Amino acid sequence: MPDLEAAEPTDEELVSRALAGDEGAFCTLMTRHRAAVYRAAWRLSGNHAEADDLSQEAFVKAYRALGSFRGESKFRTWVVRIAMNLAFTARQARRPWVSIEELRAIPGSDAPADRSLLGREVRAAVEALPPRQRQVLLLKVYEGLKFQEIADLAGISIGTAKATFFHAVRSLRGRLDGAGNPGREEVGT
Repeated sequence: MPDLEAAEPTDEELVSRALAGDEGAFCTLMTRHRAAVYRAAWRLSGNHAEADDLSQEAFVKAYRALGSFRGESKFRTWVVRIAMNLAFTARQARRPWVSIEELRAIPGSDAPADRSLLGREVRAAVEALPPRQRQVLLLKVYEGLKFQEIADLAGISIGTAKATFFHAVRSLRGRLDGAGNPGREEVGT
């Protein structure tokens, strides 16, 4: 006898049902994606209580903006992006910094050993980056995301994500080396 049990509804079906007034459909979406939203918020905040708050706020924002969800990305990507934007805003208010280990995770980075001085220098260098570069750098270094994931979350192309990361790393190296063009020697005039 065939299994007559209905298949799990897709996110798209749940979004449609939620837009039609089915509150249970949105609750199912929350349950389905709560862990991913929480993980993204926790990785960026480093604090469980704040990650909980950010996750809840992300779902409230998603619920209120559900009518503007165009379905160009997956619902999960959309709600995680909301959470990450909230976390970035909270992080900027607290003055983000990058640890030695995280700096060393940047390809080609040769970080000096003085942790206290480096912490201040890196913090200042990261804060000085343009917002898009700072966002892409933090997504790559803190989140460990692939460029395609960064592109999806930031709403940019994969090529732009790669180029933005390259420029952020180059800028950080230049600031941390104390020179505008590390590795290049000026030709005499």
